[in-house]
Amino acid sequence: MKNEEADANDPTPVDWQNVKLPNSWVDELNFKHPYTWFLLLKATFSSKRNAIKIVDDLPGKSSIPKYVLQEFHNLPGGNYSNTLTKGYIKGFDIVMLNSMPQARQYIAEKLGCCWSVLDIGCAGAKTAAAIKAQGVTDVWAIDPSPYLLQCAAKTYKDIYFVQAIAEALPFCTRRFEGLSACYVLHEIPPKYIEKLLQEANRVLKKGGLFVIVEPSPVQYHQSYWSLFRTHGFKGMYFRLLSQKFNEPFVNAFHTMDLEKMFTKAGFKIIEDKKAVPHRFITTQKV
Repeated sequence: MKNEEADANDPTPVDWQNVKLPNSWVDELNFKHPYTWFLLLKATFSSKRNAIKIVDDLPGKSSIPKYVLQEFHNLPGGNYSNTLTKGYIKGFDIVMLNSMPQARQYIAEKLGCCWSVLDIGCAGAKTAAAIKAQGVTDVWAIDPSPYLLQCAAKTYKDIYFVQAIAEALPFCTRRFEGLSACYVLHEIPPKYIEKLLQEANRVLKKGGLFVIVEPSPVQYHQSYWSLFRTHGFKGMYFRLLSQKFNEPFVNAFHTMDLEKMFTKAGFKIIEDKKAVPHRFITTQKV
């Protein structure tokens, strides 16, 4: 459905909930057979990660960057499966000990003063939905995976979904008053983050907010004992999670000088709070 109040140059959102997406190799498995689950569990917990092969007739295949086609979070087939993608959306919150609603609410409250917001890397669109629930009228969301977009569109029918990447936003200049990104930047190679920030500056109005939540460097850099003393068993759990989940670019992200990068891109950092397990960042276009 096209937003009649939106900019005339907006891309037309696809009716993702009615798009028939091709099966991946994961979808072809016999899930009624116990051996299938054994193979999936083995693949999930293996230290070896495989590059994702997507079928030729996948919508938007040519625009999906190679760095996205990895088994992030140890998910066999990544976010390119009819079968596992929906489970991943639910399972991620469980694995994160249901701390994600707090993260999404942080973003939603910061952007509640905006009329138009774009959620970057929306996944299942829970962040976009939280922003919408805060009273934002015009909410858009992008993701490179059509499987994630389909799951999101089936759940949230009042949000406008577009298949796109953050480094090449298909929106006109100064289109939005706010941007959000929840657990996205650390999954992008550093050389593309600079382009992402340039695009964020382009599509934001002056004074617009870009609100971000990422994994905190605390659980990546502190010892188990130090985390136990300050955060109890929760700290130890997230330390273990940080070591076991496949996050190929997260260490590079934690070493980046974000203040320097945001300043160069035309933003000022209003808040940068490192907790466990989240890092909360609010920036503003100057």
